[in-house]
Amino acid sequence: MDLHEIKRNYFRINIKENDDVSVKINNVPFEVMGLNDGGIGIRLSSEDILVSVGDELPLEFKIKNLVQTLLGKVVHISPFGPEEFLCGIEFLNMDNETKVKLMEFLESRRENIFKEE
Repeated sequence: MDLHEIKRNYFRINIKENDDVSVKINNVPFEVMGLNDGGIGIRLSSEDILVSVGDELPLEFKIKNLVQTLLGKVVHISPFGPEEFLCGIEFLNMDNETKVKLMEFLESRRENIFKEE
């Protein structure tokens, strides 16, 4: 693959354990690895690989004190160590209130990241 073909549309923020972001799929919590204004990256174990690229899944997305039920679409599944995978999920139906909270959170995290360097 030519590097010029790789295109990222969103700036992704790595999520730390103390960040107030979580996601559940079918009421099962997953570790959030990354977040941007278009979607979320979660860690899967080999037992969790019951999804395929293109699948649409119901999500319970929590950011700070706002909990939102969303629909997400699996856009990639990539190896992430010997027994784990990184799964990228695109948000499909986020409402405006959640979008505003997400953008505020991302902007705050970006500012903190650039202050740390």
